[in-house]
Amino acid sequence: GWGVGSWGESTWGTPRSASSSDVNLDNSSWSLSLWGEDLIATVRNGAIYYWDTSAGTTNRAALVSSISGAESVPTIARVTTVSFPDRHFIAGGCTSYSTGNVDDMLIRWSSQEQFEKFAPTATNTAGDQRLQIGTKIVAMVSAREETLISTDSALYGMTFVGGNFVFSFRLLATDCGAAGINTMINIDSSVYYMGKRNFFVYDGVVKELPCPVQYFVFDRMNKTFIDKTVVGHNKAFKEITFFYVSNDSPNQEPDSYVTFNYAEQAWTVGTMDRTVWLDSFGAKLVPFAFDPDGFLYNHETGTSADGAAMNSFIEGSPREISAEGETLYMVDQVVPDVT
Repeated sequence: GWGVGSWGESTWGTPRSASSSDVNLDNSSWSLSLWGEDLIATVRNGAIYYWDTSAGTTNRAALVSSISGAESVPTIARVTTVSFPDRHFIAGGCTSYSTGNVDDMLIRWSSQEQFEKFAPTATNTAGDQRLQIGTKIVAMVSAREETLISTDSALYGMTFVGGNFVFSFRLLATDCGAAGINTMINIDSSVYYMGKRNFFVYDGVVKELPCPVQYFVFDRMNKTFIDKTVVGHNKAFKEITFFYVSNDSPNQEPDSYVTFNYAEQAWTVGTMDRTVWLDSFGAKLVPFAFDPDGFLYNHETGTSADGAAMNSFIEGSPREISAEGETLYMVDQVVPDVT
């Protein structure tokens, strides 16, 4: 019975005249962090859970705040991660230790090696820091000896320094906030990510990536659901792929992609509905990904698409060469069309 519009408008259970599309809420994305062999999981704008794998797969995850010895664990957080190599559990956009209210720009961290202890004392390393530029913390990722924190407007570096300060915070750049919670990825000590209208890399300095398909991607992207964009890595081919929601998506889930080959500095685009991507590791020899319906796909394997031939093509266009010889071309490669 609740909805948009003024109080008392219409009757209980009937649609309001104001459009619900005018109200945008964060989707329930998760932050997943390994703690040894166990898992810490945070649902955005929700609680933090701990899953002990030694208890078996039928054992349910428990609230971190309910674990024996837990102290002042944030009851709500937007995003969480684990710092490396010092192993502090970090919560961003979370409930304040002093007031208990949610602060979307607040960073809190646990005592070292104790993810359940957030109450700062003279004998532990727990603490907090409020960031200034932006309105909310969007994403966090562990990089080379620092944790990168993106607000909706800026990028910060959080570095372990020990002593009374524990962490130092540096403003790395402004007007470069990440597009969503799952749009940042660490590749060989460089962090690549999608912004709200362009792509960035951080390798000690924040730089915008030159992208010839930038306008193609962002013009056809459904900006209302840009936060659903997810990034994946294919190390075998040196590719980083961003799966995003296009204006043509039938269910407002990612249905298109843009791929950056960081070895060749080349970009490609296409359509594919994937919401989760994980690169090959261990006994898993190929990358695998889920689609919006929950089906799991093995990638980079086989020679057919579900038994059907895989369609491939090269698209080209005529190039004009003036008769007067005023047009010059620098040719990198010629592929002969011969048998």
